Amino acid sequence: MSVLMFFLGLVFFGALLSLVYWGYWNARRLDGQIARGDPSLLTTNTYRREETIQAPAGSVIQEGQLVQMQGQFVQPVQHQPRVIVQQRQLQ
Repeated sequence: MSVLMFFLGLVFFGALLSLVYWGYWNARRLDGQIARGDPSLLTTNTYRREETIQAPAGSVIQEGQLVQMQGQFVQPVQHQPRVIVQQRQLQ
């Protein structure tokens, strides 16, 4: 009975490893398609697309979030360190 359980566990472990490998392989393939700028990514039903942006060559995507405010798009303000100035009282 323990030999049967061992082989059953081995089969499930192999299935788990194959799922992990498939996910890794799929992510690598998608990264390659993005790096090549594969236009088939725009028409495939395999991946969900939220937004497609065309930009000139050499453009850089920067982290941030667009916020819609009554018909216009505004980028959030970057936080800057505060400078606290204390004034001396005259005596």
